[in-house]
Amino acid sequence: MRALYKFLIFCLIGGFAFLIDFGFFNLFYYFGIGFVVAATFSWIISMVFNFIINRNVTFSARGYSVKQQILKWIVVYFIAFLVKIGSGKLLLFFIGENALTANIAFIFGLAISIPISFFGSLLWAFRKS
Repeated sequence: MRALYKFLIFCLIGGFAFLIDFGFFNLFYYFGIGFVVAATFSWIISMVFNFIINRNVTFSARGYSVKQQILKWIVVYFIAFLVKIGSGKLLLFFIGENALTANIAFIFGLAISIPISFFGSLLWAFRKS
């Protein structure tokens, strides 16, 4: 039951991170930056917010080494990011790329990557010894 509560909080915080990510992605994409670069820049911005809030709220892991947590967290989110970008680009390969399909691919990739980031954070990055 505790894991379900953490997952719901994780999703709520993830919702805010998504708005940051999605907003910056569309801003960068609007100005002609390609899908992968726009998604990378927006992801970096939203992940700063995501790390701070998840560390302090979702997983209550403030009392542990931030150095170790951030290294593990970067690995988890980098893997999730690769899955997000890879699945998004794969979808674009099949449906073509324009502003609408880029947004669909962005959301599709995000949905695929959420379980990776949650369980990686819960079971490894913010795990309490």
